[in-house]
Amino acid sequence: MQTLDEQDFLARRREPRLSYAIYLESKESQDEGYDMVEAGLQQPEEVLRNIPPENLMTATRQRAWDGIDQLALAYSAGHPLDELRASYPTILGYWLAFARYDMIFDAQACEAEQGFPHFALPGDAYEQVNCMVCLGILLGWGSLLPKLAPVIDFNNHEKDGLLERLLACFVAGRDSAWPACTRHLPYINTLKIFAAEKDARPALMQDYLRQWYDASRREPYYDSHQRDTSFWGYWSWEAAAITCVLGIDDDSYRDAPFYPADLAAFCRIQGIGAKA
Repeated sequence: MQTLDEQDFLARRREPRLSYAIYLESKESQDEGYDMVEAGLQQPEEVLRNIPPENLMTATRQRAWDGIDQLALAYSAGHPLDELRASYPTILGYWLAFARYDMIFDAQACEAEQGFPHFALPGDAYEQVNCMVCLGILLGWGSLLPKLAPVIDFNNHEKDGLLERLLACFVAGRDSAWPACTRHLPYINTLKIFAAEKDARPALMQDYLRQWYDASRREPYYDSHQRDTSFWGYWSWEAAAITCVLGIDDDSYRDAPFYPADLAAFCRIQGIGAKA
């Protein structure tokens, strides 16, 4: 993914709180990390066999984190949606590679280090999983979600009602009636949108978006624009993904803060119609 120059950034930026300095520093750091991990994994097989599994797991985990964070950053910075769509399978590949190395590490680790999820849904990693699922839908890659689902499921003994409902639109065997969300607010408030009659859904989504930021005050992204390079933008990815999979008319909330309206429109252009 090419780096925007400052002129293009200022002309295209979707998130007004994101500065060019933070964008540039974050993206260059992420790109450097990609190159380092790729170079490490391209070493001869006899060299890779002698690298401790924990080192490979840690390196590929950081690349997986950086991949989805960069996708969110690029959206906020104003990168074209076609470019984001083209990047998604590569980032999914990063997640799958991390999952493989994490399972190798898990198999040989001591008992105290075994049994951990790739991405723990009750913890801060929920933000990245939610983004990965929602952007998979919104960028027209719902067909790839069956590959992502086992990565999410690994050692996650608590299900999440929002993710289950979204994944159920593309992946067989999900529990679309699960009544709880692992992070609770704001996500628990989406479940009533799924349960509502079609005509009631636009107003419920409008309410969800109006409350979204304040309801997110326990989430790691809350107030992140005041924490320098940890800021990728404020977006309710799930609002757009739900809008698309349920076929909700977003006319009443299309201009609402935190709603990525162009992603929802892009999703519809990709042919993602109502699934429920």
